[in-house]
Amino acid sequence: MISLPKRWVKEMGLVQGSPLTISRHNSTSLLISIDKSLSGNIVQSENDICTLFVSKPEPPETIIRKIVCLYVQGYNMIRVRLSENSSSSFLKTTIRELVRRQLIGLEIVSDTSDGLVFQILLGKSELSIENAMKRMSIVSSAMLEDAISAVRFMDKRRARDVMEKDEIERFGSYTSRQILGSMNHDFFKEGDDSEPEKLAVYLMITKSIENVAKRARDVAEQALRLEVPLDNASSENLGKLGNAASEIFDSAMLSFFKRDNRAAEITIDRSIEFANLQEITLESYRQFSNPVMRGEQIIALVSTASSMKNVVQDSIEISNLVLSLTSSQYIRAEEALSTTLSSGGLVLERDQINVYS
Repeated sequence: MISLPKRWVKEMGLVQGSPLTISRHNSTSLLISIDKSLSGNIVQSENDICTLFVSKPEPPETIIRKIVCLYVQGYNMIRVRLSENSSSSFLKTTIRELVRRQLIGLEIVSDTSDGLVFQILLGKSELSIENAMKRMSIVSSAMLEDAISAVRFMDKRRARDVMEKDEIERFGSYTSRQILGSMNHDFFKEGDDSEPEKLAVYLMITKSIENVAKRARDVAEQALRLEVPLDNASSENLGKLGNAASEIFDSAMLSFFKRDNRAAEITIDRSIEFANLQEITLESYRQFSNPVMRGEQIIALVSTASSMKNVVQDSIEISNLVLSLTSSQYIRAEEALSTTLSSGGLVLERDQINVYS
């Protein structure tokens, strides 16, 4: 027999005979949740519904920022109440457009004179956390390659395309919502990926992916400032540097999706090669044969090289987090090695593993 808190029972709208699911969450915890697939009459929890009051005129961007925060926190229904002096049709139209562009799965279910009601119509099972992260990594990698090409060939149209991409923010907000919702609400599923400590690692990796997209935009911004194309030698060196950084990022993400600690270690080792390549590239700029180089060209080259270095640092951070996720792989291996050697009469003193070395 299990006794349930009276307040929770009331908030969930439970009655005698309401079905519940009891599942094993991890080695020490059980999770009790409402089986929504079997109980269609159960009302939404108050924890899933919130109301945003706009009592004074505010810019649409400010209201959207607040809606994004509520969305990320895991609310399934967001009411926006507008005061009489702020409920203009223009304001509501702008809010609708910004929500459509920035947030996945949030749709308008009510539009009245005094406000809007948004509801999440996309469940976790329809777009998993990992699939959203895969989409983010693919888009970030493509943005990085396009930004480098934009600088190399002074392609301002491609640079503007990179600047205008909003998929990273949309998928980033969705991923953060699913992760935080899994921690704070009733999204938990069976399996290792529902453990809060692992979800926290996913959240940090998501932020690193968003950082890579930001680096790409920084590079694209330099392309927009160019007035004269780069010479062939500088363009080629920059291409090599960009390709190296992009490959390291792709390698880090692949090690995460495969949960491969060895691949993560190789990715970290490759960062040393990148540092050498970056030094060679910068030295070639210093020894540039043409004494006449425009200021925006120098700034674009040095700034792009710096952004690529930051991409590699983000990739190292991802790889370190993969090592923390896969620690059981190399801990078991060392324990087996210790047992083998000690059986022959030897004493093995193992050094502590530093996953950040």
